[in-house]
Amino acid sequence: MARIEVIAYSPTEMVEEQDATVGRCRELVEKFNVTWVNVVDPDSRTMQELETLFALHPLALEDSTRSYVTPKVEVYDDTLFIVARTIVWTEEITTDQLSMFLSRHFLITIHDKVFPQLEDIRVRIRRKNPKLLKSGTDYLFYVIMDTIVDSYFPHLDHFSEVISKLEDEVIKAPMKTSINQIHDIRTDLLRLRNLLTPERDMVAQLSRAEMPVFRKEMRVYLRDIYDHMILVLDNLDTHREVVTSLMEVQSTLVSNSLNEVIKVLTVIFTITIPASIITSAFGMNVWYPGFLEPLGLGIALGLMLVFSLITFIYLRRKKWL
Repeated sequence: MARIEVIAYSPTEMVEEQDATVGRCRELVEKFNVTWVNVVDPDSRTMQELETLFALHPLALEDSTRSYVTPKVEVYDDTLFIVARTIVWTEEITTDQLSMFLSRHFLITIHDKVFPQLEDIRVRIRRKNPKLLKSGTDYLFYVIMDTIVDSYFPHLDHFSEVISKLEDEVIKAPMKTSINQIHDIRTDLLRLRNLLTPERDMVAQLSRAEMPVFRKEMRVYLRDIYDHMILVLDNLDTHREVVTSLMEVQSTLVSNSLNEVIKVLTVIFTITIPASIITSAFGMNVWYPGFLEPLGLGIALGLMLVFSLITFIYLRRKKWL
């Protein structure tokens, strides 16, 4: 079921309503400098009302309800349609979509799940942050995007911890470390980079191109987000390179361990060769000194011991043991 939350404010006044209607949100737009409409899990009726009362383009509204739209910015007259993504790490890492419609007097955010990042910004507005109350919708958009991008870094730190733990496991017990686990982390990093690279390009477009909503002084703030996005992608690349090298190290250590096992088995086999030859010779049904007598068993055991010892000493001198 759709839920609409709205916060409208000016330098001297602030109004917040839960479970508002689209019509009520439109009324607040006419009264306040900035109106932030947050739509959670929208239905078709809500989308139709947004199209009618806020003059939003139907194609943009259609994209806002889809799950996997690439981050982008599109201009529709005096309204910008912007798509960003947040990182979500549950059983596996993925991203959620945040769609935004930005105009001079309103900002509409649309998403399916609850975003804790947005609640943090609402708390700042409730506390009457002076910079937010005195600025326009372009600055509110900057705060939202800056909060979303900053939320990436804890996930990157978590990646660092997982990779460090894997490094220790690979060094201590390469045979027990699953190559699939390392490959899964590498796949997650690659998927994240592919999803966030368009977002970097989107922020770059906002900071460089002439947009109908953004004031010139906002370019400095948008460039700050762009710098953070560059840092995020650089960290992802670094993690991916580390994981790739970790796969190579694991493969090398496993090969070395197998070589050591093969070496030990080869040495054991080599030492037992004299015993096998003597056993075969004394096991033939022909006469030899001590045949069918205890003396023959003693001679055979003595020869096996002497030649095996000679082979062992030879291998030690060659430093193969």
